Amino acid sequence: MGRYELLKVTPFGFIFELERDTFYFAEEVAIYLNGSFYRMANTNVISLFGLECDTVYDVKAGNVSFSVKTHKPEYVINVKDYNYAINMAIYTAPVGSVVYIPKGEYIVEQILLISGVDIYLERGAVLRQSIDRDKLAIIKGYQKNYDHSQVSINASWEGHPLDCYASLIYGKDIENVHIYGEGIIDGSGDIGGFWINPKVKNKAFRPKNILLVNCKNIEISGLTSMNSASWNIHPFYCEKLAFRGLTIKSDANSPNTDGINPESCIDVQIIGCHFDVGDDCIAIKAGKYYMSVAHYKPSRDIVVRNCLMMNGHGGVVIGSEMSCGVYNVLVTKCLFMNTDRGLRIKTRRGRGKTAIVDGIKFEDVQMDSVKHCFVINMFYNCDPDGKSEYVRSKDFHEKDELTPTVRNISFTGIKASDIKGSGVFIYGLPENPVSNIRITGNLFEFSDERVTECPAMMDDFEPVENLGFYIKNSRPVVFDDNEIIGDCETVM
Repeated sequence: MGRYELLKVTPFGFIFELERDTFYFAEEVAIYLNGSFYRMANTNVISLFGLECDTVYDVKAGNVSFSVKTHKPEYVINVKDYNYAINMAIYTAPVGSVVYIPKGEYIVEQILLISGVDIYLERGAVLRQSIDRDKLAIIKGYQKNYDHSQVSINASWEGHPLDCYASLIYGKDIENVHIYGEGIIDGSGDIGGFWINPKVKNKAFRPKNILLVNCKNIEISGLTSMNSASWNIHPFYCEKLAFRGLTIKSDANSPNTDGINPESCIDVQIIGCHFDVGDDCIAIKAGKYYMSVAHYKPSRDIVVRNCLMMNGHGGVVIGSEMSCGVYNVLVTKCLFMNTDRGLRIKTRRGRGKTAIVDGIKFEDVQMDSVKHCFVINMFYNCDPDGKSEYVRSKDFHEKDELTPTVRNISFTGIKASDIKGSGVFIYGLPENPVSNIRITGNLFEFSDERVTECPAMMDDFEPVENLGFYIKNSRPVVFDDNEIIGDCETVM
């Protein structure tokens, strides 16, 4: 009998993961519930919703068989009974309730979460954010107390506590919430005008589809997030998060529409999610310098497994806002297709001494038609200060309070085919080289059609034709037992 893991059971269904040797996709199998055919599935992580509460289901999926009983909820609150006033239904629901959103389209300004109340979106339910900016609330990035001795942070924009339009779903200081189902969260970014002049602030910065601030024990499962005005899902200063079986879509030309961006978060699972976005699929962040001094909290203990990354700028990205540090990230059993980069670590002088990237592992990952597989760049040139001589200079600078660190990175069991650009590109600081890199047991197969460009966003780099491996200011580097197919230049 095949092996599986039951990831989550809810009143209206459950999620399980098949333990297979494939990456994200699996051999298509028929799903049977209580002896009756339910549907076909071709992924390792399978979400089954739309089921009856408090009911036993005998499940068969290929050679996997098990029984599961859906939960019995304390209360089910149907928003129809509240004349579709979703926030009123949430705020009057007792702890332990599930707020049920049936199929239909709901135009909302924002939905506010409270602790202990779950939200279930039935298949066919669409939550669409209003495009009337005059009706959208503005979340103050921070609020000072009466004598200005303390600050409460409510929102973040690119590493700073700045004012933002309210996200479609917003939660602050809440815990024990599960948002799930087969419904759609639509941020109206395609029709709301937020993608036009995206870097220009208009009263406030762009909303996200979901923003969670200082929350704990939050799960989001099964849903589709699309057309976000900026990042799709942004957990900020949160702990114990799980994102499972999500589909996250953004137009290829939409600006800064990242998939899931945990910022200064601890204990995060991203499992069985499908990303097809206009920017980075997953970007792990930890604030800019001010946050590291005044509100220090690193990101750590993050697992990305059985996910599909398509067409983004980066598959899994760390930084560039990472001044509080990023520790212990594992990426495994994932499939990257047509992304500009696979792993992308980006930092620079000025991020600070606590800007430490430490313990990043890529294990058993497949990459198809990825332009540049692994890029570590300590001269990241985005934002106005990124163009300064201080950042761009390749000369030695004395280490100081503003010097970042990258160390303990490993790539093992990677199968990369049809590589359009480089396999590995590492450019560390001369005063603080990237340290302890292991590149072992991988397959790098280069395409016959190659691009000649700098793999990283940095200044003053002369592109190398057919560049395969470029490692500068990095030691020690272990490069063993790798198979290389195709022409490529190595610079070390």
